[in-house]
Amino acid sequence: MDTSKLIGGRFKVKDRPVSGAMGDVWPAVDTKLGRTVALKFLARRRLRQQGAATEFTDWTVKRFGREGVAMARVSHTHVAQIYDTGEHEGELYIVMEYVQGRSLAAYLQEGPTLTLERTVRWTREICEGLYAAHSSEVLHHDIKPDNIMITNEGKVKIVDFGLASFADVTQSHTGVGTALYKAPERWAGSPGSVRSDLYSVGCVLYEMLTGRVPFGSPQDDPLTVGRMHQDNSPAPPSAHRPGVPQQLDLIARILLAKDPGERPRNAEAVAVVMSDIQHSLGAEDVAIAMGRPHALDTADSNAGNSERIQELDRRIFELELRLGPHGQEVIEARTEHAELTGQSGDARGAAALYNRLGRDCQEFFGPYDSRVLNAFEGVARWIARSGAG
Repeated sequence: MDTSKLIGGRFKVKDRPVSGAMGDVWPAVDTKLGRTVALKFLARRRLRQQGAATEFTDWTVKRFGREGVAMARVSHTHVAQIYDTGEHEGELYIVMEYVQGRSLAAYLQEGPTLTLERTVRWTREICEGLYAAHSSEVLHHDIKPDNIMITNEGKVKIVDFGLASFADVTQSHTGVGTALYKAPERWAGSPGSVRSDLYSVGCVLYEMLTGRVPFGSPQDDPLTVGRMHQDNSPAPPSAHRPGVPQQLDLIARILLAKDPGERPRNAEAVAVVMSDIQHSLGAEDVAIAMGRPHALDTADSNAGNSERIQELDRRIFELELRLGPHGQEVIEARTEHAELTGQSGDARGAAALYNRLGRDCQEFFGPYDSRVLNAFEGVARWIARSGAG
């Protein structure tokens, strides 16, 4: 593609694209409004070369335009805004909000599993964004960690609304990335619904809780994974990660129900449940530890912990940008983040955060620095509290 020309008469491409199976994403400057945007191209030629099941026609191009109009109606803090659609040198593109941050997939690849607080909070935000889209009659069709961005402020932005829907028309849609999160009814030929998106949310929640998808792996044949989605029942997340609250086991099971009618009626219902879990996260553990199993103030205390953890997420991002990852204020904020995670009831999450901090401090300051020893002391302390031994 010739990037020396203005795309659509106004967008000047900068830097290099990020390539994916469906096309490329280019950062660009909107010369008219003076803002950075993302141009996502749907690579028709590439799809044809890969054996796309349906050829592009004038009808599909018109549908792409209609999808853009529908997506532009969705305005929500947890959905990447769509600004425009167009065509350049035979390739269709969408102009969308430029999100500064990393994908959820990148967080999951770091390992170990996410803390419970982040898992619950990000699932709530995913569902809030989905409900806004569904209310505008826009389905996603491809909810997965790659399509969930986490901003530098620690907030969810769902990307690729409508583009995934359009992809269904143009190809068989059995790529592995989709197969791992695709609802059973869609394997049976159904076009999908609100509840199909919620099934995919269940797969993402399961992976955030356990570090693994409920069915199969990226190395498995997609059709084999499809049969698992249709026929198998996954173990509860707590079977893979002791300490997962019973409420999260339950909501994961409901979201992953084979029958769409047994799943929640809409994404808002899931967001409300996740908000309740977020505010009570660890409440029972803390109350028992204090000798007050029925303490009334525990939920308020843990809601405060959650808010402080969110604020620390933002503060750590900001400090790392200003001071670099080895700044003393960054180390102190990460230590506080680990402690609050443990105090919220997620002892394993606290141990994981301390372990990552300890390894980073080893690299920054050497193996015998006091900050390294303090971090690994935190690992041992919170592992002991988790009962993992």
